[in-house]
Amino acid sequence: MGIVKKQAYKNTIVSYAGMAIAYINTVLLFPFFTNTAEYGFYNLIISVSVLYSLVSSMGGPSIIAKYFPFYRTEDRRHNGFIHWVAILTLIGFTGATILYILLKPIILGAYTANKSPLFAQYYYYLIPLSFFVVSFSYLEMTGRVVYKTIYSNILQNVLLRLLTTGYLLMIAAGWINFHDFIFLYIGSNGLISLLLLISLFASGNFSRKVDDYRFKSIKKAEIVNFGLFTLVSSAIYVLLQKVDTLMLSSMAGDSIQGVYSWYFNIAILISVPAQALSRTTYAIVADAWKSKNMANIAEVYAKTSIIQMVIGCLLFIGIIINRENLYTVARNKDFTDPKYFSLFLVIGLGFLVDITGGLNTYIITTSHKYRLITVLIIIASIFCIGLNYLLIPKYKGMGSAIAYLLTVTGINFCTWFYIKYRFKMQPFTYKHLVVIFISIASYFAGKYFWRMPNLYLDIAMRSGFTAIVYGLLTYFCHISEDFNEKIDKTLKGLKLTR
Repeated sequence: MGIVKKQAYKNTIVSYAGMAIAYINTVLLFPFFTNTAEYGFYNLIISVSVLYSLVSSMGGPSIIAKYFPFYRTEDRRHNGFIHWVAILTLIGFTGATILYILLKPIILGAYTANKSPLFAQYYYYLIPLSFFVVSFSYLEMTGRVVYKTIYSNILQNVLLRLLTTGYLLMIAAGWINFHDFIFLYIGSNGLISLLLLISLFASGNFSRKVDDYRFKSIKKAEIVNFGLFTLVSSAIYVLLQKVDTLMLSSMAGDSIQGVYSWYFNIAILISVPAQALSRTTYAIVADAWKSKNMANIAEVYAKTSIIQMVIGCLLFIGIIINRENLYTVARNKDFTDPKYFSLFLVIGLGFLVDITGGLNTYIITTSHKYRLITVLIIIASIFCIGLNYLLIPKYKGMGSAIAYLLTVTGINFCTWFYIKYRFKMQPFTYKHLVVIFISIASYFAGKYFWRMPNLYLDIAMRSGFTAIVYGLLTYFCHISEDFNEKIDKTLKGLKLTR
């Protein structure tokens, strides 16, 4: 866990910095300078571009994660493997783009003029945006497999969000309009991809030279087969994350989807620790499968599950106890009607279930049983789409929130059960139950903390007091060895303990 700890701590710091910027954008800026329909459309193009890029990637990132350890060489050419995957990805993107153009009438038919008129206006803008997204995903995974994870994290979670902040402030100053904002946002995705490409070349881990342009040493049929399976499972898994946005815009309109996405984007902060850990743990698990080190996989599985739950629960209750402060800061009744807060509670529980499951899905995906995930995700997607179709007409955003929670819970239960049955490992202990009790106690401590006369002082004091109570209970209950070790090391560094 040495590499995991070192990079995970750094990635966590970067992710939290990005989280702070995202909070400013989501809570302070978007509600002031865009309306619910514009914010809904902004989230819609992100969802479509992510799905578009996944379909066109031919499973490239997953291929790199699984097979790079087998083709890695000291001469940094790696048997041309990285170049071959790049060519495969370009072929996939070309094919997907042709389909995207040909299917325009059908796709736009789902988004009628009175539901999402902006989508028709910006339809072709999705092509360059998706190309930049698929390029970044390919380059990011290329960096991950050689444990270069921090810079891509900075680019995606800090720089891109800072640029978004700048563009929103430019809207506020009257320098640009929403059309210009979309154009600049697309260009920014291209910028971070270019910067990551330059960084990888400069790292010295890869050579631009290729000895054999026919790539004879690469098991093309096997890898493409794996890529297509993981492509389907990955694309459908992301569809599960984005289907609410897509279906709400289509069935209820961008305004309702905008409110839903506002709470979803606040709840997504709960997954920050999992995102930070995954940048390193995924490569660790792939290497462990190569050496058949099941003990290492089990250790990483257990440790990531508990630490992700610990941090996720703290973030969850931290947002709940600051609900009134959140509404005061946002000050836009279109977003902050108290009746909508239940959206956050349901979506937030979904994220907690997902991150507590730890590496469930990835352990199976990188094993020889990867086809199982494809089957499971297909079934789950049908279930989720069906639930959305049934619930959105009556419950609008809450219908999508319920569908998301039930689907994520089902996926994590099935993958957990299979890993326990097939590989004889599972991450849960009584400590997970203790974390729930600690969370409840900390929630009441924060909820009934006296209110400060100043808004930002209240946020700081209420959150700080809750975090102290939560941290002390977690430490003295010995929930996580990694957590206690980090606290002890920090206290020793401050010379507060021997």
